[in-house]
Amino acid sequence: MDQVSKLLEKVDTLPASPALLPRLVQALGDVDNTDVYAIVDIIVYDSALTGKLLQMANSAYFGNSNPIADVGEAISQLGYEIVFMLAASISGSGCMKASPETGLDATALWRHSVITSFGTQHVAQAASVDANLAFTAGLMHDVGKVVLAATYGKIYTKMFDPAERGSMSLVEWEMDQYGCNHADVGATLLENWKLPKPLALGVKYHHHPAIGKSPLAACTCLGNAIAHAFEDRTMTLEPVKPEVDQAMKITGLTINDLRGQWNLIQEKWEFVEMLCQLHK
Repeated sequence: MDQVSKLLEKVDTLPASPALLPRLVQALGDVDNTDVYAIVDIIVYDSALTGKLLQMANSAYFGNSNPIADVGEAISQLGYEIVFMLAASISGSGCMKASPETGLDATALWRHSVITSFGTQHVAQAASVDANLAFTAGLMHDVGKVVLAATYGKIYTKMFDPAERGSMSLVEWEMDQYGCNHADVGATLLENWKLPKPLALGVKYHHHPAIGKSPLAACTCLGNAIAHAFEDRTMTLEPVKPEVDQAMKITGLTINDLRGQWNLIQEKWEFVEMLCQLHK
């Protein structure tokens, strides 16, 4: 049994599966051949998700003069992409719950995940990679941290502080202590949840895109770098980390391209904030 499987066996309560995501990702991955009613059927299966989606679709952000009454109308007025982002985020937010005793700031983790999802999506569009899959990879890229926090509590979460780790990165420290890292754990969760294998690989290798040789992992790596630059305005988008340089080579993007994606997210900041509020 590998280290990740052993770890998952230790956890009393794993993150809740985003049950509808596998079907949504599959349907939106072949949208040209998917009937709109098939998308509607997937979403309305979950009444709580439907209610929240319609609430957000009718928010002031979208400025609809006439209330949107059902999912089909939401798709018609807002488009597949917006409805997918709303549904994926509503479904995915439940994965980022954590007990206060773990020391994990789940709200901050969700916020980082949302910003990363937008960064990954915009990078993917520039690199001609599936944007819906990229959005989902960004949203789920750190879900493994929830598992590690649930297993090891504050012994783990205090290592988010670089001062506690010394010269090691968090991924290096995880490997040294546990024989696996949060990306490995997250990828295994996605596979267990029956999400597409390319998505799991995109999460697994987002810190090591050159090893995975996955364009989606490279996009997720760059989306993560963009998110960190948003969250710490003292940071730069310069490729100071080897994995960022590797990811740019894989995608064929430049620092100026990343700055352009950063600006696109800034333009959508009100929508980003709306999705960040889902965790509260």
